[in-house]
Amino acid sequence: MALTDILEKIEKETELKILEQKADFDKKKKALEKQFEEKKENIEKSIKGSVEEKKDSIMEKAKSLSHRESQNSLLFEKRKLIYDCFEKAIEKLLVSSNYTNYIELLIKNTPYEEGEIIPAEGKEAETKKALKASSKKFIFSEKSAKIKGGFIFKSNLIEIDNSFETIIKKQLKEDLEIKLNKLLF
Repeated sequence: MALTDILEKIEKETELKILEQKADFDKKKKALEKQFEEKKENIEKSIKGSVEEKKDSIMEKAKSLSHRESQNSLLFEKRKLIYDCFEKAIEKLLVSSNYTNYIELLIKNTPYEEGEIIPAEGKEAETKKALKASSKKFIFSEKSAKIKGGFIFKSNLIEIDNSFETIIKKQLKEDLEIKLNKLLF
């Protein structure tokens, strides 16, 4: 066999080997590309699922927060409306033609026999008239209290705030709020 034949045979075998390795390389490359695509798809699905979960969670939290804020705003407005009703009730009592009768009734219901009546500023005459009509023997104070209406009863033992503000906004508040809520809402 001649050297050229040997070289030609080696060249053909080498070309065959190169083709086999290229085919093997292409096969492995396709397998790796397929693996890569599968992993990529799984990661994308995982990320997309995670994003969807977080989005849903954030949306639920936002809805919940929005609902709570609207409820708080509504509650604030209801309380403001009720407070305004209290203020209007006090104003109505102050200008009522029965003001003296209301004060007389409060004086009569004072459970003490001795003490001093301190009138509301600007309502001294009405309070003095109510005290006389009540037939209670309380002392009428020359000082006035900085209250809108009603009076302060003071004795050596106790002080009772019978101002309209205290009676309506503190003593009767719960009952009035319940009744106003039923009427208004």
